[in-house]
Amino acid sequence: MTETLVSSSQDVDQQRTEGLDIPLRRPTTQSPYWHRDEPVVAVARVDPEYARLREHFPQGWLHLVHAKSLFDGIAALDVPHVPSERSQEQSLFLVRAAAQELVSFAELETTPGTEDAVAHALEVVARLDSYARTGTWEPITLRPPQPGSPWLYCGPIASWAMRTARRSIGFLVAAPAAGDLQEEVDMVTLRTDWVRERVAQILGGPVRSSEGVQPGMHVLDLLLSGGESAVGHKNFAHFFPLEAAGSRVQGPEFTVVFANIHRSRIQHCSLRLFREIQGRETETRLDGLVRNSLRWFRGHDLGHFWRKESVVGDGAPAEGLTAFELMGLEETYADVLGLLSARLFASDLHLSEAYRVELFRYLSRRHDHFADSTAAVLTAGWLRLHDVSLEPEPGRRWLMGAQHALGELAGALHRTLWEQDSSALPTLRAAIAAGSAYQRQFSDTFGTLPTDLSYTFG
Repeated sequence: MTETLVSSSQDVDQQRTEGLDIPLRRPTTQSPYWHRDEPVVAVARVDPEYARLREHFPQGWLHLVHAKSLFDGIAALDVPHVPSERSQEQSLFLVRAAAQELVSFAELETTPGTEDAVAHALEVVARLDSYARTGTWEPITLRPPQPGSPWLYCGPIASWAMRTARRSIGFLVAAPAAGDLQEEVDMVTLRTDWVRERVAQILGGPVRSSEGVQPGMHVLDLLLSGGESAVGHKNFAHFFPLEAAGSRVQGPEFTVVFANIHRSRIQHCSLRLFREIQGRETETRLDGLVRNSLRWFRGHDLGHFWRKESVVGDGAPAEGLTAFELMGLEETYADVLGLLSARLFASDLHLSEAYRVELFRYLSRRHDHFADSTAAVLTAGWLRLHDVSLEPEPGRRWLMGAQHALGELAGALHRTLWEQDSSALPTLRAAIAAGSAYQRQFSDTFGTLPTDLSYTFG
């Protein structure tokens, strides 16, 4: 991570920020793209033999596999730094071929429960044809996943904030998560009033949601991904319509979480990092870590929108912060509120391990390129400045000892993000510096153990 923190690096923008002084890396068109220059990557096999894809789409599954391969080809043509006329012609040919595979899929697939996926495929066909002709995306209305039914998305997708691509087409096919994992999210959603009361206690006054309707969250298993969604660093959650250019949604905005990808990443990456850094295994089993993570993620999702009632409108941030810094602070704010409010639904032991398992993995990324890693660095540094160890002795109730400092961090972030108060900026800046120093302690670990997941299908 050291090279990302030095202003002389060729990849780092020379102009320093006025707010938190993060040396922001320039956007890149390089592909494949990773969160480290030379990552160690664990590989997982998703849906062996396409078993679940066949189960949900018994008549048209093969055309989805063919479409995935074509979208992968489009993404591969984005590798050159200098676009060529030949690569553009090839890309457009692949766009049209993928559209034809989706036509064939829609013509064949008549299985009950697949109606929404088929309808979206047909809408995508017309959209891809228009895109191939004009280079622009026509508006589209997205359907959220329906209980018990598979779900399909195809179109532009923002896989990460700092990534740029000439032809950003993502392809996602998913099904309801195995087991009862949706219930973990619903447990929090159905008790949003409890969460509001807990957030009010943390922030020291009545709160409201800046959104009239809370966003939905759907826990799915990823069965197939292609194009931009299959190249380089991959996200296990997507936010609609935020990440899908030119789209709107029927009803509330929604988040899709891929539980099988999250489980594999914890198993093959996060747990190994935790064991190396902590010097011991977690006391929580893998399934418990996944379930507690989902409760935290739902709290995080809701956390983005909590404001004190004294804030006028959506509030205003302190001056001097860049767009990326604001994003990093917002992710920290949602992380902390999500964690503290999830204590309503989980034991301190299991929740704290689920949180720290993920925090160590987020620390392995460039904090000047990924907002969630900015959040991890900031939180780690803040806790260190408040004498809270991220590596407690076995048996210690970490979250209980950290809650006061985390509550103060949430308050400082609220003032900075929504109350136009710059008084906490020096402390936040010092926390990022402390967190960066903590992050660098594990540079050897991050360079020798898997820090991210790649996967194959079928």
